[in-house]
Amino acid sequence: VVGRCDPNAGVTYIEGKTYQGSQPKSGYMVAFSYAPDAEPVATIQSGPHLGYEGWDQGFYSHIIGFDGPREGDWYVWVQDDSGKRISEIAHIHTDGEAGDGKCQQGIVDFDS
Repeated sequence: VVGRCDPNAGVTYIEGKTYQGSQPKSGYMVAFSYAPDAEPVATIQSGPHLGYEGWDQGFYSHIIGFDGPREGDWYVWVQDDSGKRISEIAHIHTDGEAGDGKCQQGIVDFDS
């Protein structure tokens, strides 16, 4: 898991790519939750798929707050088709205000 977080005054989100052997790989299910291994609040398929045909291979994105900074702790992982976690868990803390050193756009990449 590789991650970082940057400021963004307009929207709060987490995005990244899924890789297999350092090559972008689509079709992974990326889960988002408020706690590690808790019930996901959203699951997003990586890479181009119905409704998101323009996404790059392995890319995923989930908007947490569309109307500015949103504070919170978010946990992200990859799961298989049965819902079982198959990756490490990434943790991102976002800040309720934007600015230097603050976090609203989390970037998390997964490589298997």
